[in-house]
Amino acid sequence: MNTITNLYYFGEVSALSAALFWSIAVIIFKSASTELSPYLITVLKNSIATICFLFLFLFLDIPLWYAGFDTIEYIKIIISGILGMGLADIIFLYALSQIGANRIALVNCSEPVVIYILSSFFLGTVLNQEQFLGFIIVLIAILIMTYEKDIDNLDIFVKRKGIALQFLAVMLSASGIVLIKPILNNVADNIELQLWITAFRLFPGMLIAWLILFYQNNTRNLFKPLKQSKLLIKIIISSGLGTFIALSFWIVGYAHIEHPPIASLLGQTSVIFITVLSVVFLKEKLTKIRILSIALAVCGVYLTSFYF
Repeated sequence: MNTITNLYYFGEVSALSAALFWSIAVIIFKSASTELSPYLITVLKNSIATICFLFLFLFLDIPLWYAGFDTIEYIKIIISGILGMGLADIIFLYALSQIGANRIALVNCSEPVVIYILSSFFLGTVLNQEQFLGFIIVLIAILIMTYEKDIDNLDIFVKRKGIALQFLAVMLSASGIVLIKPILNNVADNIELQLWITAFRLFPGMLIAWLILFYQNNTRNLFKPLKQSKLLIKIIISSGLGTFIALSFWIVGYAHIEHPPIASLLGQTSVIFITVLSVVFLKEKLTKIRILSIALAVCGVYLTSFYF
């Protein structure tokens, strides 16, 4: 398998593939979120993806357990999974159901910036002037979108709450990524370990999602919409594309691209994919102001990513 990873531009192709597959999954998640609870969607997508990884490991003869990490490294991966695959995903899916896919995509542009800022605190990374400027530009882009006059009659309180929640989801997800970045650096040459970390990180995210779901008062009622086979098919497809395939491509791509900022920028191409797909399939409105916001956000990500 490692022979495949030596192909020219393997990392870049993997990062772009992750962005595309994740974008398709987001559109399907948004479609399903009108009838399914974000708690239930998170549980299902994480559970389905975990089963997919189990079959993949059996098919590729990848061990189900690696004993080569320190105890603190296992703890970091577990915490990363709880933050990124559990809590962040529940908040993300709720925000997605409230404010739509292209607004979510724009807020997600802040993730590379947040990762750099958190890295400066926990990993000793130093932000230079260009990166700080990029961070300010991304914030301006989000503020422009937040205060634009909506043509889809979205309640202003709902929109601002949704944007704030998505930013919180980005913070949690970025924290999980920064937490395991040193571990990923140590396994950059081993695709099997990269996939194992991806799956192991997903497992606590699945467990915390189940715990939160069962804590709800109306848990049984949340499952009733799944009697519609169309909804169940949507969840299976989006979970396979987003949580299994896209997540695998992202981890592998991030580990195999020589310059991490390039990986960050390629990952943010999802904002373009999601915006186009949301207009075509979800019939979401795309205003000139929102296009300006997206363009500013991409410029901010570029400044943050390449001037280091």
